Amino acid sequence: MEDWLRLLGLGTVTAILALSVRKQSPELALLISLAGCVLAAVGLLGWFAPILDLLRRLGDKAGLEDALLAPLWKVPAIGLLTQIAAAVCQDAGQSALAKLLELGGGLLCLVSALPLLEAVLSLMEELL
Repeated sequence: MEDWLRLLGLGTVTAILALSVRKQSPELALLISLAGCVLAAVGLLGWFAPILDLLRRLGDKAGLEDALLAPLWKVPAIGLLTQIAAAVCQDAGQSALAKLLELGGGLLCLVSALPLLEAVLSLMEELL
């Protein structure tokens, strides 16, 4: 809970700083927003450890290969990072680039999920 409050405080302070300098220096406001995003992302990294540990334990108990479990953490990570990058581009006034990043992130999620989809296809072929 304490980490969450720190994250909320960081976001609030970053937003206030960026808004206060936006009129005088839009470039500085963008850099402040980007720095806040980076600091928040670094702060969130520790929260992923229990999730990754659970996925590893599930994979070990089920006897699944790491290649089949990798999409379960790669796809959400790609999605979240894509959203952050697109939001920064949107704040910078680059909406076309933001949309392109979102499209690229979606395609990368599909590519990352291919091993899992291939395993499902193989299982279906075995059953038939």
